[in-house]
Amino acid sequence: MAELGINCVEIFFRLHLLVFYTNVVGLNPALAGLALGLAIFWDALLDPIIGSWSDRTRQKLGHRSHWILVGIVAVCLALWFLLNPPPLVSDLGKFLYLLLGALFFNTAYTLLSVPYSAIVGDITSTERERARLIGWRLAFANVGGIAGIAIPAYFLIQESTHAYQHTAVTIGILVAFSGLIAWFYVRQQPRKFSLVTKGGALKMALKIPFQDKRFMPLAIAFFVGNIGLTFNTSLALYYYRLRLRFSEVDLQTVLLLFLFFFTLSIPLWLWLSKKYPKQKVLIAGATLMSIATGITYPLLPAEDLMHALFWASFCGGTLVGTSVLLESLLTDIVKKKEEESLKELMGTYFGFWKMIGKISRGLALGMTGQLLEWAGVHGRSVAAEGEYWRLALAFGPIVSIFFLASAMILYWNERKLA
Repeated sequence: MAELGINCVEIFFRLHLLVFYTNVVGLNPALAGLALGLAIFWDALLDPIIGSWSDRTRQKLGHRSHWILVGIVAVCLALWFLLNPPPLVSDLGKFLYLLLGALFFNTAYTLLSVPYSAIVGDITSTERERARLIGWRLAFANVGGIAGIAIPAYFLIQESTHAYQHTAVTIGILVAFSGLIAWFYVRQQPRKFSLVTKGGALKMALKIPFQDKRFMPLAIAFFVGNIGLTFNTSLALYYYRLRLRFSEVDLQTVLLLFLFFFTLSIPLWLWLSKKYPKQKVLIAGATLMSIATGITYPLLPAEDLMHALFWASFCGGTLVGTSVLLESLLTDIVKKKEEESLKELMGTYFGFWKMIGKISRGLALGMTGQLLEWAGVHGRSVAAEGEYWRLALAFGPIVSIFFLASAMILYWNERKLA
């Protein structure tokens, strides 16, 4: 259940933090982007360190869940800090405030999310249990994503002068409530391993996953696929507004139904993973997603909501549900490694996993601007007939290349292991 609050705050910041500091605080957009970019790479470096520390904490204190309490307090403080800036005049002062706040928030978010993600391996003993629990986590994440869209929208529609401050309080309460419920129940689970890898936290956090031949192909596939996914989410608003010329109501309908079908598809993929090998199901899902993305989006007619709802929301949301199997495969690999070595490694691996996810996201965000420039997006709000063909190519075939490459890496690894 903690995933609800975790994803709510992440979605809110992804959509609104840049807008808040440029439109409300008045910071130069280039400086705002620089501050957030630096914070992302700091966060990526911190992930494996916190993951390794959480393994050691579990060995010493009996349970990894204590990190949830620290993370809840830190995230709520960071929320308030970022959305209540003092009256600053200079761009330098605003930049430094945002940079410090973003560094604080990303540190707090890592303290909460990395040890929490690793707990799934601590409290389960079979592949089926892990897959089901990860499925529930993704379902709560999608509910949190909807909340991250709806809560600020409610206060902004009220035209309150303190809309973002009210949003910070509301989301902070949600983070604390969902996190405390998870902590209360998870802390009662006994630990299984008493040994922990010795050595420097950062050194071990980077060394151990790199040496795991079962893990690295999965990590590389995740890295490549996440680049495509980041392109997809970064270009979505531009595509629907400029290429398809959707109203804000139509756009929000497509996005919310996408999350709805994504959530409903999770049990389907879990059921398929019981009938067939998990990695084969994942490869098939990623391949179908690549084909559908590459063909559908350039051909969707403008101002046609029904086609978009079927292809983007229903088909797209259902196929993205395969992501539940990716993290499930990760936990299966780490559990085998722990059983072989009798060492706490779940936090180390999840920290490394989140690190490469953030690095790939940062690289993709850096290239998104170039894609938009190539696509001819120059701040216009309405597209003329026949324009933005390149935007459709970027949102469709270019994104699909990364999904297909990810599926091919998994396929190659499966053949190699066979």
